[in-house]
Amino acid sequence: MATTKVSLKLIIHKKCRRRRLLFAEADKEFVDFLYSIFTLPVGAVTRLLKEGGGMVGCLPSLYRSIENMGVAYIQPDKDKRFLLQPNVVMPGAKLPLLLPNVGSTFRQLYRCPYSCNSSNCSSYVADDNSTICPLCNKKMDRIVTFIDPPRAIRASPNSEEGYVKPMVTYLVMDDMEVKPSSFSLLATLLTKFNVKDIGDIEEKVVDVGMDEGVQLLKASLQSKTVLTDVFFLAEPIGSEESIEDEELRGYLRRRPRAER
Repeated sequence: MATTKVSLKLIIHKKCRRRRLLFAEADKEFVDFLYSIFTLPVGAVTRLLKEGGGMVGCLPSLYRSIENMGVAYIQPDKDKRFLLQPNVVMPGAKLPLLLPNVGSTFRQLYRCPYSCNSSNCSSYVADDNSTICPLCNKKMDRIVTFIDPPRAIRASPNSEEGYVKPMVTYLVMDDMEVKPSSFSLLATLLTKFNVKDIGDIEEKVVDVGMDEGVQLLKASLQSKTVLTDVFFLAEPIGSEESIEDEELRGYLRRRPRAER
């Protein structure tokens, strides 16, 4: 998979005692990546996170037991790779998964090329073009076009791939909740986070590549402050106390008692 990077704009409250990451502004590409996490098979997630203690629970042990299971105990028509290295079945074109060693495939079906009414071969389909037809013993390698219902109703041939529409800015909360940006939503969030002056806001653009993609996947399974954990770990969320308040108290402590 070619190296892919997308940009993410972090919105930071710089007047807190320790700068606080409020939310992020993202384009379609980043939101499509977040949504595509739900297409990942459990085996793919386990393979990505099992090294270095990146995954909790028993799935790493189960994964390891499949790796160590001898071929003699596996059904002759089965392959462990389908469990250990499952592909992501995408309903449309490939999306920027931003995850290493995750193969993706299209939802493709095949039927017998010699189907006729007498044999009724056309009632059988397979997702592997080496499958043998159970009625005529011919290879089922004729492509059948799969129509995904949401795609079937799209009229425009220039429609964008992925899950969300382009030309829209999306807000991604620290807990990964995604909302379309709007003036009223921004005002609500700034009030919620006690931002009193727009000058207190700092913007920081970060590139999200495969390393960050794995970190986001890991954090999303373990934390409710994913953006902070991945991009802002060096500056943890602190008190809502402002820098000015802290400096004022320090000044008062330094003044002689008689002047207070």
